[in-house]
Order: sequence, then structure tokens, then C-alpha cells
Amino acid sequence: MKIVTIQEVSEFLKVKKLTLYSWVNQKLIPSFKLNGLWRFDMEKIEDWVTESANTKVVTKRVTKKTTRNQDIDRIIKHAIEDVNGNE
Repeated sequence: MKIVTIQEVSEFLKVKKLTLYSWVNQKLIPSFKLNGLWRFDMEKIEDWVTESANTKVVTKRVTKKTTRNQDIDRIIKHAIEDVNGNE
């Protein structure tokens, strides 16, 4: 077992430390706390990288939620204009 710091993992993976903290909080990367500091077992990190490389990535289609809200706002606006006699 080779225990390394977040800085060392950051350099190894070529990602920012903030990205690693995010992955740690989401439990996406193997890690543990030692005296309140995040530490990593380099062997587990290497295994994780290998597993990640073999994982099929499924992308999600992102839709805008604002479109529906804009439609509702438009409908309400027209209804108010109809009641008030404005066009």
C-alpha cells in the first residue's frame, strides 16, 4: 500500500484538486480520511483508472427547464391581457 496526498493524485491524474474534492464528495474515487486529511491508496487509484477506462459512458440528454416556464409565463400573460382587454 502506498498512501498519497490529494496533490499527488491531482498531478498523477492531471486534474485540479477541486475536481478531486468533488469526486471524493460524490464517492466516485477511492479515498479515506487520515487525521482529517484526504488520502488515497495509489494501487486503488491505478485500479480505479483501469476500471474507468473500461467503463462504457452513457451521456444524458440535457433539456432546458426554462422553456416550459417560459411557455407557462406566456400563457398567463396572454390570459391576463384577454381579461384586461389588452392585446
